[in-house]
Amino acid sequence: MLQRSGSGSWRALLCGAALAWAAAGAWAHGASAQAPRQPGQVPTLDEAQAVRLANDAVGRKVPDIQMLDRRGKPVRLSDYRGKPLLVSFIYTGCFEACPTQTRTLYESVKGLDVMLGESQFNVVSIGFNQPFDSPTAMRAFAAQHRIAYRNWEFLSPDAVDVDALMQAFGFSAVATPAGFDHVLGVSVVDADGLIHSQVLGDIVRADRLGVPLRRLLLYDQPLPTLGKLDNLVERVRILCTVYDEETGLYRYDYKLILVIVSGVLFFLSTLIYLGLEMRSQWRRRRRPQTPCPPALSQSAPGQRA
Repeated sequence: MLQRSGSGSWRALLCGAALAWAAAGAWAHGASAQAPRQPGQVPTLDEAQAVRLANDAVGRKVPDIQMLDRRGKPVRLSDYRGKPLLVSFIYTGCFEACPTQTRTLYESVKGLDVMLGESQFNVVSIGFNQPFDSPTAMRAFAAQHRIAYRNWEFLSPDAVDVDALMQAFGFSAVATPAGFDHVLGVSVVDADGLIHSQVLGDIVRADRLGVPLRRLLLYDQPLPTLGKLDNLVERVRILCTVYDEETGLYRYDYKLILVIVSGVLFFLSTLIYLGLEMRSQWRRRRRPQTPCPPALSQSAPGQRA
C-alpha cells in the first residue's frame, strides 16, 4: 500500500530541493502519518495511520481547487461533477511505484469499459510534488507511460494548494532521501463531489474499482440524463456484466441476459394477453343488444282479432 522509490541520479538536484522544501514543513499532512523515528533514522510513513486518514476522508466533499491540465488549461474538480471520478496522487520523479500504479490503473480502467461504457466516469492523476510536477512534466509522464484514455487527465495544482488537497482526500506522503513514501490507491468520488470510497493498494484491479462504480451508477445516484428507454437499457447492461478473473476484464453474462430477456418477453406476452382480453370484454359490453320480436297475441275463441 505504500510506495518507497527513488527519483534517479539525473534528478538529484531537483529531489534535493524538493526534500529541503518538505523538511521546511510544507508536508504537514504527510508528517501527520509519519512513523516515530530516532535521530538519523530515515523517515517512513506510518501505514496504519495513513490508512486511517484515508478512510476518515470517506464522505468528505472534495475542495474545488483550480489546477492546470497537461496543456496548461485551468481545470477545477467541480468540472467533473455529474459522473463518478477516480482520483490518484502521483509524482513524476518516481520511477517505480507511481508508473506501475498508473499502468495498473490504466489496464483496470480499460477493463471497466464493457460494464460502464465509454463515458460513464472520469479519471484524474494529481501531481503532488510541486513545483516539479508541472503541466509539462505531467504531460511527459502520461506520454512516457502511454496513458491515452479519453476520460483521463493529469493535473498540476499550485504548490500552496497541495496540502489542502492531501487533507481532503486523506492522502499521506512523507519525504525521504530516496523520494517519497506515500499511500498507493484510488479515491472514488461520486457525481456530487463526495468521496464515496477508497480503493487502497498497489494493485487496483478492475473488479475492485467495479464494485463502488457499479453501486454509484445503479443505486446511489441516477445515470446521466438520457431517454427513459436508454436509461433502462444502460442499467440492464451494467447488471449483465461479470468480472473475468482470467482476462482481468468485465464481460457480458449471457446466462443472465437470457434470463432477463425471457422475463421481459414473459412480461410483455402477459401484458398483450391481458390487453386483448380487456379489449374483448369492452367490445362485448359495447355491442348493441338485439331487441326480441313482440309475441303474437292469441284471440279468444269467437272473438275477432
